[in-house]
Amino acid sequence: MPSAAFESQHVSVVTVVGNPRPGSRTAAAAASVAELLASELGTPYRIDELIDLVTLAPAIFESAADRAALDQAIDLVSSASVIVLATPVYKGSYTGLLKSFLDVLRPGALAGAVVVPVTVSAAPSHKLLADHHLRPVLAELGASVPVPGVILEERDLEDLQVVLSSWIRTNAAIIQATTIALQPVAEPTPAR
Repeated sequence: MPSAAFESQHVSVVTVVGNPRPGSRTAAAAASVAELLASELGTPYRIDELIDLVTLAPAIFESAADRAALDQAIDLVSSASVIVLATPVYKGSYTGLLKSFLDVLRPGALAGAVVVPVTVSAAPSHKLLADHHLRPVLAELGASVPVPGVILEERDLEDLQVVLSSWIRTNAAIIQATTIALQPVAEPTPAR
């Protein structure tokens, strides 16, 4: 249950999906995580705050491409309180699409944000690799990653709500406390 102090602040949960396939199972899993997390944090889940990077690939990879949508995505991510960052595991790491998006963010762009990595792997032996490789990049961008990521195998997608409910029960309070701690403190109004 969100605290009264937490409810009074604007908290946004933004989802970023680094799967190079549109409409992927990774995107569906990320949206489920974001929706459950937003509910736990007492903030609305908004589908328009889901950034599917495959739709931005031309702007990410081609300097001559129209950058308006990419700039809007960068602004949305840079101002988010909580970011659900999802990727399939490709060759033992996160996708090049996700890496390229993170590379266009300015230094410190994720300062003040809590990031929840979500990884989906086909092989049990690879399930921790993307999360392990992603955390140093997130730290470089200033993000706080206070809880273990949502580490999924493809078979977990069949009973996703069961897997996620356990993860939410274990981690939601820590995410909430960290988000509160990272919120900017309003400057006091000087007395006249």
